[in-house]
Amino acid sequence: MKHVFLPTLALLALATSAVQAQSTITFGPRLGVNLSRFSYSGTPQQFDDVKSMAGVQVGATANISFGNLAFQPSLIFTQKGAELKSAGRAVSNGAPFTYAITVSPKLNYLELPLNFVYTTGGDHGFQLFAGPYVALGVGGGGSYNVAFTSTDPDLALFNGNYPGSLKVEYGTQQNDNSAAQNNPNATSAPQLVLTFRRLDAGLNGGIGYRVGPFQAQLGYGLGLVNFVPNDNNGQDTGSKGYNRSFQLAANYFFGSK
Repeated sequence: MKHVFLPTLALLALATSAVQAQSTITFGPRLGVNLSRFSYSGTPQQFDDVKSMAGVQVGATANISFGNLAFQPSLIFTQKGAELKSAGRAVSNGAPFTYAITVSPKLNYLELPLNFVYTTGGDHGFQLFAGPYVALGVGGGGSYNVAFTSTDPDLALFNGNYPGSLKVEYGTQQNDNSAAQNNPNATSAPQLVLTFRRLDAGLNGGIGYRVGPFQAQLGYGLGLVNFVPNDNNGQDTGSKGYNRSFQLAANYFFGSK
């Protein structure tokens, strides 16, 4: 056994030494902003319009470079979300009314992007990058507003806006919000709960520029994991939702020249 083990160990040590000799490892902070939205498919379509929402990202990045090519894993706290709108007309006891609903959830994630970066000048110049990412939901919040309008005398008393707050939770089944609906002591608009699946994963890609220890990148995140859970009865809703985000991030790598 030792005739196999010792030569293998020697080769592993030699390979490790070669990698260390040829590569440069640095790390540093990462700060950025996201402009994100949701992409829906399937049925039913619950919203008439989906708009982008701004969020932050903060964390750290390691840079393991091999000449012009580098591997850059990061660990970041990042916020994604969207502004969702729906409007329509309805009738209550023969009285017509219109409504407009705006829901703005913001999801917090711990995200691990694993990007491969090509820099034209090694430690300076234009960049192309791409790689996968995986993320776990760690909370979130947001707000909603219901605008109610009616010309009927019995309903006109309720004309106006009814804002409230959102709580984001993670699971495989939607919250029916029965606690908020059945609270007889509520003196304001109830806090509603929106449920999303915790796991997110997808692909990142984009361009950048590096000057010594400073790096700036503009990228796009394509979510590939459906975040829509089953309904509150455990049945598939028939709808799928995915994260989409433009990202602008800056890094500083300590120890770089």
